[in-house]
Amino acid sequence: MGGGTQKGDSERRSSVLSLDSEDENKLVEVKTGCCGLDPTTGRGKQIHLAQMLLLPFVPIMALIIQNGLNMVNVLQYQYEMQETIDQVQISTGLGNVTEALQSERAEIAFYLFTNGSVFRRNLSEHFAYTNSLIDNLKWPKFRIEDPLFKNKILFRIRLDDFRDKITKFDTPSIDAGIQFYNRANYIFLDQLTREIKEKDSSGVWRPLLAYKNLIRAIEHLGISMVFGEEYFGRGDLDHTSYLNFVTNDALGQDFLNASKSFAYWIKDRYLQLQQTYSWYSNITRRRQEIINRVKIEPDFDKATEYFYAMLGYLDALQKIQYEIRFRIEQTILSEVTSSNSHVVVGIAILAVVLLISPVIIVLVRMVTRTLQAFTETLQYKTYELRYEKKRSDKLLYQMLPPTVAQQLKQRKQVSAETYESVTIYFSDIVGFTELASESTPMQVISLLNALYKMFDSRIELYEVYKIETIGDAYMVASGLPQRGEDQIKRSTNLDRLVYTPPVYKIMSHTGLGKEHAAEIASMALDLLHATENFVVPHMPGERLQIRIGIHTGPVVAGVVGSKMPRYTLFGESVNIASKMESTGLPFKIHITASTKEALDKVGGFIMKLRGEMEIKWTDLSSIVGHGHCTLSSSQLSQRVSSQGKGSMETYWLIGKHGKMPERRVESDKEEEIDVMAENPHTDARRKQRKAQKEKERENKEKSTELGGLKPLKNPQ
Repeated sequence: MGGGTQKGDSERRSSVLSLDSEDENKLVEVKTGCCGLDPTTGRGKQIHLAQMLLLPFVPIMALIIQNGLNMVNVLQYQYEMQETIDQVQISTGLGNVTEALQSERAEIAFYLFTNGSVFRRNLSEHFAYTNSLIDNLKWPKFRIEDPLFKNKILFRIRLDDFRDKITKFDTPSIDAGIQFYNRANYIFLDQLTREIKEKDSSGVWRPLLAYKNLIRAIEHLGISMVFGEEYFGRGDLDHTSYLNFVTNDALGQDFLNASKSFAYWIKDRYLQLQQTYSWYSNITRRRQEIINRVKIEPDFDKATEYFYAMLGYLDALQKIQYEIRFRIEQTILSEVTSSNSHVVVGIAILAVVLLISPVIIVLVRMVTRTLQAFTETLQYKTYELRYEKKRSDKLLYQMLPPTVAQQLKQRKQVSAETYESVTIYFSDIVGFTELASESTPMQVISLLNALYKMFDSRIELYEVYKIETIGDAYMVASGLPQRGEDQIKRSTNLDRLVYTPPVYKIMSHTGLGKEHAAEIASMALDLLHATENFVVPHMPGERLQIRIGIHTGPVVAGVVGSKMPRYTLFGESVNIASKMESTGLPFKIHITASTKEALDKVGGFIMKLRGEMEIKWTDLSSIVGHGHCTLSSSQLSQRVSSQGKGSMETYWLIGKHGKMPERRVESDKEEEIDVMAENPHTDARRKQRKAQKEKERENKEKSTELGGLKPLKNPQ
C-alpha cells in the first residue's frame, strides 16, 4: 500500500513537472489589473493603486448615489403627498359646500312644496352656514367655463339673488327652484372629480374615489327625493319629472354601489346602515311605488313622511362620507410620517458612509502598497525562475529532441520507432590523427570546440537534428519527428494531467529547405563552404579538410540508457551513410543513389555521377571500429559468407543552381541563452544595489563636507 502511494505521488509530481516552458511561464508571470499591468514599474504602481482605490470607491459611490436617489424619491413622494393633502383639502372644501347646497336644496324644495307653511329648519341660519363654507373655500380654477364660477364673489351674488327669489316665491315651479342648485352641484362635483383623478397614483386613491362616488350618490338621491316628494304630494308625475326621478335614482344607486366596491369596510358600513335605519324599508317601498307610477290620491302626510325618511337616509350616508374623509386624512398623515422616517434613516446612512469611506480608502491604500512590494519581490523571483527554466530547457533540448525530452520528463518509456525515409549526414576531418598527434590535447579540444560551435550555429538554420559527435565525426539527421501540437492537455483536476500520444510530422515540403534530403544537402553545402574559410586556432596556415557522406533510407530511432540517455539511430542506412563518408574525398559530398533520387524530386541541385563503387561486406568491419556500425561481428561474417560483395552507384553533390539564399534566424525566435552564463537578473539587481549604496555614500560625504565648512564672516 505504501509503495503504491509513493509511486502515485511521484507520478503526479512528474506530471506536474511535465508542463512545457510556455505554461510554466504563464503560471509564474505576475500581472494584475484590468489591463494586465506590471505592478513593479512606476506607472504600473500608480495605475494599480488607482484601480485598487477605485474598487471600494465604486461601491461607496454607488451606495451614496443610491441613498441620494432614495432621498430624492422620498422627497418627491413627500411633495406628491403634500399635493395630495392640498387636493384633499380642496376636495373636502368642495364636498362640504356641495353637502350644504344639497341640504339647502332639500329645505328649499320642502319649503316650496308646502308653500312656506312648514319649516323644518330656519332657512336664514342654513344660508349663513352655507355662506361660511363658501368663504372658507379655496376657490379652484373650474374646468367648465361659466361666468358665475370665475370667482366666489360672483357666485355669492348669484346665490343670494336666487335665495331672495325663493323666499318671495318668485319661481314658476319646484323644478325651476332647484335647477340652480343642480347646476352648482354639478360643477362642484365635476371639479372634485378632476382633483381626485390628478392624484390617482397616490396611496389614498381608492378611498378618494369612494369619497367622490358617495358624494355623487348623495347628490343624485337628493334630486330624486325632490321628485318623490312631488309624486306623493300631487298623486302623479308628468313624463319629464318621472324620467328625472328614475334617472337620478338609478345614478344614485350606481354611484353608491361603486363607492362600496373600493373598500370592504364601506360595504360593511352600508349593510349596517340598512339594518339600523328603521325607515330604510319604508324608503324602499315608497321608491318602488314611484317607479311603478301608480296614480294615487295626493297625500301631504305621506309626502312629508317620505321627505323626512329620505333626509335621514342621506344624513346617514353623509356620516359614512365623513368617516371616509377621516380615514383619508389619517392615511396621508401616516404616509407622511413614514416618509419622514425614511428621510432620517437615509440621512443617517449617508452620514455613516461618508465617515467610513475615508477610513476604507486609507486601509485599501496601505494594503495595496504592501501588495505592490510583495509583487515586486515576486516579479524579481519570477524573472530568475524563468531564466533558469529557459537555461535548463535549452540544455535539455540540446541533448535530446523536444518530443523525447517531454516524454522522459513525464517518466514515460520512449519506445523505438521506425521511419521509412530519413537522410543521414556524416562528416569527419581528413588527417585528424596526424593533426592530433602534432597538437596538445588542449589545442585539439579548442579546435573541435571552435569547429563544432560553427557547425552548431549553422545547422540551427535548417530542419535537422544533431545526433552526436564522436571525436572528429559529426552526425546529423533530417526527417525525424517533431511535435505537431502541444500534447499535454490540462484536465479539470489540477493534480492529474492527461497525456495524449504525440502527433509527429515528417519534414517534407517543397523548395529549398523543405524536404529532409534537401535540408541535409543544403546544410552540407553550407558547412562545406564555411569550412573552407575556417582557420585552425593554433595552426593559422593549416587548411582544415573535411569529407561528407549522405544517405537516405529507413532507420529505427530510440533512446538508450537511463543515467545519461541518448537519442540514437539504428539500421543499415546509418552504416551506408558512414561508408559514404569514409569512402569520400576531401572537400567532397558523397551521396547515394537514394539521396540523389530524393534531390531530383526537389530539383535545383547539381550532382555528378561518381560511378559504381564496389562494396565488400567485409569492408563494413571498419565501420565497427569507427563507432557507427550496429551489426555484431557474427552478423558481419554471415553477410560476408552469404552475400560476399556488391556494387552501388554513388554521386558527388557539386552545388545548387543559382545563389544560395542566406538563412537567418526568425525575428520572433527566442533570444539565445548561454547555459554557462550568470543570471542577468541577479547581476542587474546586484549592480543596482551597489550603485544605490555608492550614491548614498557620496551623498553622505557631501553632507559631511558641507557640514564642516564654516560660514564667512560679514565683511561689514
